Amino acid sequence: MQILYRGQTERLWTVFKDSSYNIVDPTSGSVLIDIQYQDGTYLVQGASATWSDVGVYYYEYTPSTDAKYGYYGAWWRAEIEGIPSYQELPNPFIVEDRNDATYKAHFLESARSMLYMHMDSPGFRNKFPRDRELLDLLQNSLDWINAYPPYLTAFTFSQLPRQFYIVLSLGAVVLAMQAMGILEAGKHFIYNDNGISLTRDRSSKYLSLYSAVIAQYNENLKKIKIKYGMDHISLAGQFSSTVGYPRSLSRALRGVSKFS
Repeated sequence: MQILYRGQTERLWTVFKDSSYNIVDPTSGSVLIDIQYQDGTYLVQGASATWSDVGVYYYEYTPSTDAKYGYYGAWWRAEIEGIPSYQELPNPFIVEDRNDATYKAHFLESARSMLYMHMDSPGFRNKFPRDRELLDLLQNSLDWINAYPPYLTAFTFSQLPRQFYIVLSLGAVVLAMQAMGILEAGKHFIYNDNGISLTRDRSSKYLSLYSAVIAQYNENLKKIKIKYGMDHISLAGQFSSTVGYPRSLSRALRGVSKFS
């Protein structure tokens, strides 16, 4: 998902295809875009997009300096083969706090290290890596932490307490292994020709690693979540000391009437 920041201009892109999934330019009229916030508020309506290449258009959008953080949808429309074409779902993007993004960059580096994705990097160089999948996995891991029982939380990346850092990165690794297992399951095959056989079965290896790591992850997250909840629990109501027996019989019977 594309990330935008307040006051920073970015290009939102779309590609148009015909009924045979070939990339084509719209047949007539302009390519228009609407931009809508997650609460239904429209920020842009019917703005014209700019042609970039065959079937490829963009619109330059700058979130205001007080734009709400959260999810936005870009709705594109045009005529394809003479028929008005509308999206069933918008192209999503998110307006994010730069402070939150700084923390997310740290967690991204941690997850890449756990996956040994820095082995081919001689030193620390900014190579503008495209880490869209890992960023999505980190967001899923954060959502997992917030929803994990027994206490629901609403942490952002910048608000996350230090003790959760390890499980956040580990959660992204768990989800990465799960995704790789699904990918490799589709590539599994067995080939046999005159006694020469070849088997590609990486999915089971990812599943084995996933099972071991998810068990460790769940155990650690449960302990940390319970400890955090107990440290921050607040009891409603007031309590006062009680006495098991009255100090005197007269006080105990005060207000009691005798009926005959």
